[in-house]
Amino acid sequence: MRKVYVLSYSLMTAGRHYDKGLRELAGKVLLDALERSGSYDVDMIVLASALSDVVEEQLLASSIVCEYLSLENVPNIRVELGDASSGAALRYAYELVRTGAVDKVAVICADKIADLVSTRANKVLSYLCDSTYESYLGVTQAAQAALMTRAYMRRFDYRYEDIAMWSVKMHEHAQNNPHAAMRRKISVKDIMSSEVVSDPIRLFDTAVPLDGASCIVLSSEPGREFKIVLEYSSTACCNASLCMRPEIDRLYTLERFRDLASKFSPTLFELCDKFSIFGILGLEALGLSERGKAPRAIAEGMFDPGSKVVVNASGGLKCMGYTVGACGGYLTCCLIMELLQDKLNVGEHSVGLVCDVAGIDRASNVLIFRRES
Repeated sequence: MRKVYVLSYSLMTAGRHYDKGLRELAGKVLLDALERSGSYDVDMIVLASALSDVVEEQLLASSIVCEYLSLENVPNIRVELGDASSGAALRYAYELVRTGAVDKVAVICADKIADLVSTRANKVLSYLCDSTYESYLGVTQAAQAALMTRAYMRRFDYRYEDIAMWSVKMHEHAQNNPHAAMRRKISVKDIMSSEVVSDPIRLFDTAVPLDGASCIVLSSEPGREFKIVLEYSSTACCNASLCMRPEIDRLYTLERFRDLASKFSPTLFELCDKFSIFGILGLEALGLSERGKAPRAIAEGMFDPGSKVVVNASGGLKCMGYTVGACGGYLTCCLIMELLQDKLNVGEHSVGLVCDVAGIDRASNVLIFRRES
């Protein structure tokens, strides 16, 4: 099996890009990444997008992107795993390069949702729940995250203000991220005064749905600028609805990756935090904090930039935005920037881990990157 290198990467700040369609967003980050790699040749395009057929009514989206860029004969495929599509696409590309099927593959992570009015956007996002037994009855991801939050608070005797500290910390971290959509510092008071989304979750406790795109080019050969290896990639699934689980305040899929911390010793982490409870439970699932003690560790600054172990130095999805199928691409690009100390200077680190969670813990993709000297 061959080594898999990150040849280049690019990303745009997420936002409400009303003037651009999916092909324009995807095309821009692909061209930027290929230009940075020093060559426009690529063996395959993998597009991660959860919503292309829902928002733009476009199937064969990867082929349409290739046509837009005049890549007439380049093989392409779209990967969809809900809001963990990016992690799934990166794992697919990793296996292609590692096994020798291709030498160079560009993974584009792109989605659009800002064109939809709020009622339609909420309806579309409810598709990430079971359409027969959950979303049909009005259940949403926010409602399920609220149940997880309340169960965790009751079990470990926390107030909502303790949970809200995750969002406060993310906004602090985002001050140094030029690609963060939300970079204003906030306080617990700001969070408590914001509107309720699903009790006890409030507006600042969620990641804002935005349009966005990023691109990571993987290759069997290292680039000229840096040597970062995608060392490991895997997926874990828990194919059971929240109501069918023994405990609803756990991330079962991430718990299956706990041994990776001892095997690869990552000190940089980018965790999916579309809701604050996901960040807190992610810390505990991966063994970065003891069960029930993550909120205290967060409040004490144990995972802030400059610490031995740094978590979400980018500000996470809280501050970069919830770009649905493109979320994992943003987390990955920021982790690469952190390893390279490129604008996100968090100190000297050589190994980092990205986790991308689908739905309410339906599946998790984990990627481990190592910077070689």
